[in-house]
Amino acid sequence: MKKRSLRYFPYTPRKGQEDAIEYIRNSIKNGYKHIMFQAATGFGKTPVVLAALLPHIKKGCRVLWIVRTGNEADRPIEELRIIARRIGKSVFGFSFRGKSDMCLLARELFTHAGYEEATYICSRLRKKCKYYLNYLSGRVDVDLIVSEPRLYSELLEYGRAYNICPYMLQYLLLKKAKVVALSYNYVLRESISRALKYRINFKNTILVVDEAHNLQHINLYSDRITLRTISNAIKECEENDLKSLKRELQLFEERIIEFYKDLLRKRVEDYVFSLNEFEPYINYMFLEEALREGENIRRKQLEEGKRPRSSLYRFARFWLSALELEEMEGITFVATPNRDNLILEIWDMRSGEVLSSVWQQFKAVIFMSGTLKPIDAFAETVGLNGYVEKVIPSHYPRNNIKSIVIKGLTTRGETLSDDMRERYIEAIESFVREVDANIAIFTSSYRVQEELFERGLIEVLRNYGRTFVEKRTLRGDEARKMLEEFKESYKRHEKGILISPMGGRFAEGADFPGKELEAIFLVGVPFDRITAKTREYIRYYEKIYGVQKGRFYAYVVPALRRAAQAMGRALRSAEDRAVIVAADERYAKYINLLPDYFAETVTYKSLEEFLGEVEELGKFLK
Repeated sequence: MKKRSLRYFPYTPRKGQEDAIEYIRNSIKNGYKHIMFQAATGFGKTPVVLAALLPHIKKGCRVLWIVRTGNEADRPIEELRIIARRIGKSVFGFSFRGKSDMCLLARELFTHAGYEEATYICSRLRKKCKYYLNYLSGRVDVDLIVSEPRLYSELLEYGRAYNICPYMLQYLLLKKAKVVALSYNYVLRESISRALKYRINFKNTILVVDEAHNLQHINLYSDRITLRTISNAIKECEENDLKSLKRELQLFEERIIEFYKDLLRKRVEDYVFSLNEFEPYINYMFLEEALREGENIRRKQLEEGKRPRSSLYRFARFWLSALELEEMEGITFVATPNRDNLILEIWDMRSGEVLSSVWQQFKAVIFMSGTLKPIDAFAETVGLNGYVEKVIPSHYPRNNIKSIVIKGLTTRGETLSDDMRERYIEAIESFVREVDANIAIFTSSYRVQEELFERGLIEVLRNYGRTFVEKRTLRGDEARKMLEEFKESYKRHEKGILISPMGGRFAEGADFPGKELEAIFLVGVPFDRITAKTREYIRYYEKIYGVQKGRFYAYVVPALRRAAQAMGRALRSAEDRAVIVAADERYAKYINLLPDYFAETVTYKSLEEFLGEVEELGKFLK
């Protein structure tokens, strides 16, 4: 007979899992509201947390499981399904998705409708939508659906099969669900969370925040437009005979172009601006009229079978939001000039100030991640005063890991010197030459990556394997294809060499089990470049937390979390072997902020020592 703590755990427990289940279950039982849970990738955090929460679910609690993107919402439901089948009892839950995924009408009209388009289509055409009308008629076999946990794709197929709106079906199922997995915004944004609160009593709900280290940069109310948005808005005015608006927009465009040219002359990477710099061009009467006409354009386009998009609408909404948020502490406005465009951004720097009130609404909140530490810093930046914590030491055997910090290398400074570029390329080439395995070279930034490319890094690497490069312009479908091809390289006995910035799509979130990735080379520490935007962020944090802690929280901790995430890509199971090289002498200073498996196995080498011993790293992985 299984121990009580393992009653709902569907696997043979590994070291630390039973302890974690007990800790989380008892913490909630004893009334603790905020629980930090850190465990390395591959530990099994998802089934562990579900097993800990099921006794509370049986007593009437519900669980909201929030994830960074909707794509990650299926994972907890897949584990819930395994648990339900193993214990032979029905525990209904489902993964919840937005209208861009769930609106059948939008899918019929357009191959793929974005969130704003799908929402607009729903608001304009709902009264005549057959899927919505069938939903209202009550033609839903709820008992069939709730017989087991469901992925969003199953609800979508059910809606398609019975001509019922899958999006509204989700809201009907909320009343029956014990576990609902959905993206952060549905809980963290007050305007969106209201619909959930009508159907779920948060006071009797346990919130699980997956990959919680992302919360510091949640950017809840951020938005952006470009110079092209304005020029496209002017074209819309021409096409729709809006002469008065066109004249005002042209004056605004002239001011923006003058502003843009001034930034280019000054050669600044970005600039924190004030709305006063665009007076008298932004005023409520002008913007409200632009918003109305933009709305008319959207409606007209939809009637003509076109996507309901309007640059005029986007332009007006952006500046109205800016005016509304202008006096709010923690929100600033940033201009970023590119070679052929200007980006204007509303940037929401806040986290703890807006999130603290969210956590108070729930019975308990579990924050889980592989990279929460330093936990006191994380807690403060997300608005917590009190918490309990469970940190599980990583389960990777230390004799399976080789970790090195190379002294005499650094990406510190505005640009890399010619000598430093050569030293990095020499170190990388020797590493790639000697290590016969899939390798990831994670760079501190696109800037550093491009500087090394200018010096010939790609040409050097092509002598040793097939290169896969994450560029700034890489699209989602291209990234997925690239990732799969890189992972498959070792099966074709072809060395794959992935080059990607830390903080990019491959250095965080992607899993590379077994031989899909065995060697990692970090080029530099991924500190944010000290631009006007970075200085504003540090200034804001120093104002809240004091000078010393503010800079540490805003600048140091996020960089080392990005590095820690990158290091973790090569390790998932206790059988994995990995070589991790941190090529920047500054890592020695921050070793306590890096994963335990790295800190406990690290050796420090000069570049010359590394070059002399790199052959041993290749032998280690054979």
